[in-house]
Amino acid sequence: MEKEQLISKNKISRSGDLFLIAAVFAWGVNFPFAKLALGFMDPVVFSATRYGVASILLFCILWQKKTSIAISFKEVLQLIVVGLFGVTLFQGGWAYGLNLTSASKASVLITTSPIFAALISAFLGNRPSFLSWCGILLSFFGVAVVINNSLTEITMGIGTIVGDLLIVGASFMWVLYTFVSKPIVSRRGPILVTAWSMFFGAAMLAIAGIPAFILQDWNMVSIDGWLSWAFTAVFGAALAFVWYCAGIVRIGITRGMVYGFLIPVVAILTSVLFFGEVMTLVQLFGSVIVLVGVKMTRSG
Repeated sequence: MEKEQLISKNKISRSGDLFLIAAVFAWGVNFPFAKLALGFMDPVVFSATRYGVASILLFCILWQKKTSIAISFKEVLQLIVVGLFGVTLFQGGWAYGLNLTSASKASVLITTSPIFAALISAFLGNRPSFLSWCGILLSFFGVAVVINNSLTEITMGIGTIVGDLLIVGASFMWVLYTFVSKPIVSRRGPILVTAWSMFFGAAMLAIAGIPAFILQDWNMVSIDGWLSWAFTAVFGAALAFVWYCAGIVRIGITRGMVYGFLIPVVAILTSVLFFGEVMTLVQLFGSVIVLVGVKMTRSG
């Protein structure tokens, strides 16, 4: 009996690892595919449409699981706020930033969210440990190295630095989203909250981007552009989240968080090998510094 339970437990653990690997691969590859799609679409049009489709897919999953999607008026207001931070501001900043910088750099800079989480926790009275503070400082140094692309001189120009800062700002928005969504997620579950927040966030993006929708030339979007858009909507936005939740349920959040460090690795390898991006040794060094700093912050 104990042997059967152990075998069953190992199978569940392995399936959890597989779900998380699938999610990490989808999120990592999402960066270069989104970069390609943004060559044909305005960032607001890209974000609003793909998150609108992603929300519909999540609603279909909930319907298939026979989970009620009904929400109260109070929850509508809460989910609008969640959607504002998690989709409208986060995804809007991410798409505009990615449009101005490389997919490789963006995948590294977006990992700074735990740093902002630690800073917000400190502001709320939960003081980070000495190790966490060291990790915060180390990560910001790594971010500067990645953006500056030099250890001996200041090379930052007005060019991609705007895109880089937008990505870092999007990372901060993601942390705010995490904080404001926590109460309702604990009551209604992550998939329902994500589906509705995606819906409301995409709607707000669409309203704000009406001029961009009017000017969008749909005929210029190539087959590669549509396929890239579809990948980011189906896998990067919808299924990756479902896979991530399934993995976390099976192996726990502590083990699951470790997989987050593989996302920039997948993004960089995909961008360099298949999309022709260039990542200098200095930027790779800075990327390692960022990830080490994030690990120290989480460990502390």
